[in-house]
Amino acid sequence: MTKTDTDASRWEYATYAPKGEICPSCLKPIKSLEACRRGLMARRDSSPIVAYWHSQCAPKEAAQ
Repeated sequence: MTKTDTDASRWEYATYAPKGEICPSCLKPIKSLEACRRGLMARRDSSPIVAYWHSQCAPKEAAQ
């Protein structure tokens, strides 16, 4: 197990997105009560923003 395997600051466990969230990978809405992945994305100014991905759309490093 590496540090990135346990680094919750990058990817968190499966969760539920707030209403109206859009998956940044497929650009489709995440449905109410649909399990998804939560993580951080960098904005253009490099400040972090919380984002939610469909479980199947999440980048490989988000897989559990």
